[in-house]
Amino acid sequence: MQISSLIDIIDGRLLNSPSISFIYSFKTDPTKVNEGDLFIAKTINDIPLAVENGAFAIVTQEVHPIIDKEIAWIKVLDIDLSLIQLIRFKLANYSLQAYICNSATYGLLKLYSNSSSKNLKFLSNDLNDFIKNIDDIQDNDILISKDKELLEKIYPNVNLFNKNNLSYENLVEHSLFEVSFTYKNIYFSKLRLSKIYITDFLSVYDFLDLELDLSKLKTFKYFKPLFLDKSLEIIEFGKSDKFIITQNDNSLVKNEINYLKNRFTYAKTLYLTSKYNSNLGSKQTIVKTMDELKKALKENSFNAAYIIGFKYDDISKALQKLEKQASLF
Repeated sequence: MQISSLIDIIDGRLLNSPSISFIYSFKTDPTKVNEGDLFIAKTINDIPLAVENGAFAIVTQEVHPIIDKEIAWIKVLDIDLSLIQLIRFKLANYSLQAYICNSATYGLLKLYSNSSSKNLKFLSNDLNDFIKNIDDIQDNDILISKDKELLEKIYPNVNLFNKNNLSYENLVEHSLFEVSFTYKNIYFSKLRLSKIYITDFLSVYDFLDLELDLSKLKTFKYFKPLFLDKSLEIIEFGKSDKFIITQNDNSLVKNEINYLKNRFTYAKTLYLTSKYNSNLGSKQTIVKTMDELKKALKENSFNAAYIIGFKYDDISKALQKLEKQASLF
């Protein structure tokens, strides 16, 4: 890309008269910059490393000394907007499909993406992650995002992924976390999945159009339980009536809590959250640290603990550490 074209795209202002006139690609991570790249400087402290690695142009919102007069220095008013404008320009050269989906479907698509012949490109809320692979974009790739506003900024003609008219039959809820049902005359037996995420699973099943490895659902982390014994030691799936569920995506919390309340009425549920959550009202206990969380689990009687603001893997590791400490005495 010519520097003159770049400046027009991002509405920038050239601060010097460089000897170079073009760039090959653009990066936001200075450690990934190659000779000929444009570096988009979100932090001016990264600029010297990008220049050292061979950047041909620097785009910055803040003032920084021109330490190499041979390359282009470009000032913009909004670095994030400039990044979006560059991505949009890049993607406009390709024929792509773009889908917006909810968080659960996004997780299922990522779970099965390596099994599909379709080229899925996942757009997280962090555009820096997307940029790492932007040079791999090809015609007919499929963009997947949970953020409709962000996706529409970088690519037009966004489609809704989830289908609301999917119907299944012969539903059997073996537990909160395991179901069987029939869909299109195919019987799915004892899927490690909650009822509330069946339609998300079927949307992915229809879209990928392949035989899914159903055992992978064991690693699907939405409404996934950690079963515990009386000493808070982790035990095998379904071997206890005490369990933990974690959730960090607030868009899914309300639906999960309602399902838990409706289907688990006979037992005591403990609600723990790292900050106040409007879906819980006065029933929540706020815990700021992992130590406070472990203390609350040990000091309270419960059958289910619904935890917001802590990662599943972190809690699992903390409980395993607690188990090892207990075994020393």
